[in-house]
Amino acid sequence: MDLKELMERSTAIRNRYHEFERANHGSEWTIDEDLLALSNDIGNLDRLVMTKNGRYYDETSYTLEQKLAENIWWLMELSDRLDVNIESELEKFLAEKEKM
Repeated sequence: MDLKELMERSTAIRNRYHEFERANHGSEWTIDEDLLALSNDIGNLDRLVMTKNGRYYDETSYTLEQKLAENIWWLMELSDRLDVNIESELEKFLAEKEKM
């Protein structure tokens, strides 16, 4: 599966969340609220990594793999909402790193 297809699927899922937000809160989450959700999930990811390394005990139902994927999902969603072509930006980033 390529990145474009993953982005399309991600957007479709996020649109369903927006419907839920409108129904329950009267409006969609803002970009800042999406970023806060990502920040929270990064914290959850950190605890899962610490748990994997024997430095913490995390009792959440999430797995490390799920949280890694969810953080990527949030980044893709934020790039879409901020009108950033993440595919081309990632390509540029990797090309620059490959020159090093």
